[in-house]
Amino acid sequence: MSLYDGAEKFKKDVFPGMADDFSELANGQQPHTLFITCSDSRIDPALVMQTKPGELFVIRNAGNLIPEPGLGELSVEATVQYAVDVLKVDQIVVCGHSHCGAVTALMNLDSVESMPLIRNWVKRSDRILQQFAGEKVDVETAIDANALLQLDHLRQYECVRNAIADRGMELHAWVYHFENGHVEMLKEN
Repeated sequence: MSLYDGAEKFKKDVFPGMADDFSELANGQQPHTLFITCSDSRIDPALVMQTKPGELFVIRNAGNLIPEPGLGELSVEATVQYAVDVLKVDQIVVCGHSHCGAVTALMNLDSVESMPLIRNWVKRSDRILQQFAGEKVDVETAIDANALLQLDHLRQYECVRNAIADRGMELHAWVYHFENGHVEMLKEN
């Protein structure tokens, strides 16, 4: 089925049963969660979390990275600020996933030497390399560390710090294992 055929099927078969929901969403959105995950095609946040339209505000990029503020990643910074200050989300979830190519590339930077855009992007998480310097670390451990590192980066955003202090907004790191459907909730040390 082509993408357009899928859109037509949605309009004909799915939309009518959700018309009231979409009509209400035309008045604005009030998502409860900023959900940050990888752009990997094997992840569908609404499907995995079983949410309806309007419940998740989503940032997707290679490796579910949240660069430290001030690095010029304005799309990510503006989206975080909008979710926190305007939409007033209750929580931010950073959701990594098993078999992540971005983290695999980070753990083997030589493999992306000929792709400087990818190399420079994944190096936004190079603190993981420092964390495990001299150790042999499997990619799954690095994936966990990457999700947790993004929480550290989020805490550097003034709007995030204020929302945590003023209204108790929560931050969470998860890893989705698409091969078995398990979502692992990580604990910070």
